[in-house]
Amino acid sequence: MGRMFKTEPFYSPRPWGYELWTLSTHPHGQSLVLPEKENLLKYLGKPLSILIKIIQANENLSVQVHPGDEYAKVHEHDLGKTECWYILEAKEGAKLIAGIKKGLDREKMAEILKEGKLEDVVEYIPVKSGDMVFIPHGTVHAIMGGLKLFEIQESSDSTYRMYDWGRDREMHIQKSLDVIDYSCSNGAGKIENFTKLETPYFRVEKIDLKDEEKTYKVEEEYQTLNVCHGSGTVTSTEGEELSLEPDQTIYIPHGTEYTIKGTVELLRTW
Repeated sequence: MGRMFKTEPFYSPRPWGYELWTLSTHPHGQSLVLPEKENLLKYLGKPLSILIKIIQANENLSVQVHPGDEYAKVHEHDLGKTECWYILEAKEGAKLIAGIKKGLDREKMAEILKEGKLEDVVEYIPVKSGDMVFIPHGTVHAIMGGLKLFEIQESSDSTYRMYDWGRDREMHIQKSLDVIDYSCSNGAGKIENFTKLETPYFRVEKIDLKDEEKTYKVEEEYQTLNVCHGSGTVTSTEGEELSLEPDQTIYIPHGTEYTIKGTVELLRTW
């Protein structure tokens, strides 16, 4: 059994804000193990199947879609990308895009994109702090300006842009058309009264403590704690103790029994 540790994120500046990859072994950006600042992939000895980010969106992200594993393996030599977003901060009236209107197919979508009318056929969803949004692969989506969120996803950087609000970046129209879920039946959207999300790729549970404590044991290869709001401590039965502060990710290895104490809201992933 290894030890618990905090990570130092990989910082990725973007035209619309920035990303902090708080748990990543992906070739495009890797986190560090604290306090030594050792590369996470090197420390673990093998890549992780998930990637966790904090996204600060000061402006709209591109409208995009992600492939599934099979398509991504062939075309990108990468995993597909199913993800979810937990909203940390949202300006008044904040919204995002998750899905398209029913009744579309590849031919109709190609024409819509050619005419520059994608904004007319996407589904806008109002969001606030504490909301969870599920984005399976194939979902047309966009994080919009005025949002800060945790993103839990497959360890992938496969993204196909369809529309970029006038920014001059590469589009991926044909690949987008290949992978869109035109049936609108993949379960994408806001999860009402979120407490737990289970997918084939990862699981996410919300923990919200009010000056109390809760104990868990890591039966899986590892778990992570991702601090949303508040503060507290996590203590293992081995005597390790780490503070819990917003925007931090803590890696906890297999076999560890640990107790969370404090007034703190966090996401536990495995």
